Amino acid sequence: MTAPVDPRKPVTPRPSHARRVLKIWVVASVIGIVLTLIVVPIVNPTNGSSAQGFANLTNVVFTVIGVPIALFVWVFVAYSLIVFRERRAAGTAAEELQDGPPLQASARQQIAWLAVTGALAIFFVGWGMFGFYKQTTDPPAAALVVDVTGQQWTWTYDYPTFGVQSHVLELPLGRPVSFRVTSDDVLHGFVINGLGVAMDANPGTWVTAPTVTPKRLGTYAVRCVELCGLYHSFMWSQVDVVTPTDFTAWVKASRTRPGSVSS
Repeated sequence: MTAPVDPRKPVTPRPSHARRVLKIWVVASVIGIVLTLIVVPIVNPTNGSSAQGFANLTNVVFTVIGVPIALFVWVFVAYSLIVFRERRAAGTAAEELQDGPPLQASARQQIAWLAVTGALAIFFVGWGMFGFYKQTTDPPAAALVVDVTGQQWTWTYDYPTFGVQSHVLELPLGRPVSFRVTSDDVLHGFVINGLGVAMDANPGTWVTAPTVTPKRLGTYAVRCVELCGLYHSFMWSQVDVVTPTDFTAWVKASRTRPGSVSS
């Protein structure tokens, strides 16, 4: 039988667990977003081209969106484990477990869930299509064409306009570059950290990478990101972004050695 309720005893209101979880989630999300805006730009690659700039921006935006989503799950699970765990006095016999009250479906919650997840999916798809469109439009007429050939375990760069071949990638500042990539043997991965170039080098097939425009002088590195054999980890080469004057001088110096490969 249920014990009678003493009308003189004040009734303690039941806590609103949903409000508690939401408050904790909001505070944690604000902290996480602030940390994201501070940390992610630090760990992003050097912004050496417009393509890399968009990739870095994508890292920041997607992480900012992902932090509240991840924290919503973590806060809910942690709160449930702490607040709703079963507490028993030491030495007492284990009581028979009983099912809790059944959950009732809420049309409002279902509609909200579908609306939020649907909006996120549309946003991510739209963002990716916009970035793809920006990087795959027709290259400018003045674009520098560089043929890239991967082979175990090095890279070779041909400049068909100038008749120059090199194992060091030399690029002029501010000029669009169109890479045509292939492989002589196995599958390789052609990636330039800092310039936003990343694509596969397929054997026997030429693939044109999106046009990129270097906008910062400096030295970068090409790395192979596909496991291609014993010396895969050593398959990298130097990338020098130089002034247009220095690039012209490099081309002239390379032409003075017919039949040789510049290094």
